[in-house]
Amino acid sequence: MTNANFNSLTEHDKVIFFLGLSEKVVPVLSRTEDQILAQEVICKCWEWLKDKENSGDTLYELLDHEENGITIIQETSDNKTDVIAWDCIIDAVAFTSRKAFEREGVEYYPEPIALVDDTLVEHFINGFERCIENAGSYIERLTSLLNDDTNRKTVNDLRTKVLRELQIRQ
Repeated sequence: MTNANFNSLTEHDKVIFFLGLSEKVVPVLSRTEDQILAQEVICKCWEWLKDKENSGDTLYELLDHEENGITIIQETSDNKTDVIAWDCIIDAVAFTSRKAFEREGVEYYPEPIALVDDTLVEHFINGFERCIENAGSYIERLTSLLNDDTNRKTVNDLRTKVLRELQIRQ
């Protein structure tokens, strides 16, 4: 995926791109409790996408909470693959948080979120390719799904469709 392809997606679809591929990364985490936490965090992002229920602050807290923020968990991991997988999930949550803040019309973002823009996709894809075999085919399938506007219903339907397309068990 090139930046041009990513930039041609709607803001909504950019979030789906990050979240859909992050779902594929969750099973890569070596610890079951990390997989469970990662899934919960991604689900909160899907909830925001669906009904704008969680605020930018709520999503940001998932990243940077003193005790159980996912950046802390990533920093304490000594498994290289886990660090890369967490990187992908952190990128997805940070991107979603940024979109939530933008939607709320927030003037000032938390410092790490202020740095988030569409160029984050390069970092995300780099990590995704390092921890997922045949990453390019998943990226292509998701991109073509997002570019196909037929059969678009609700975010829940789309999430199910994305997970099915990427062959992820729910």
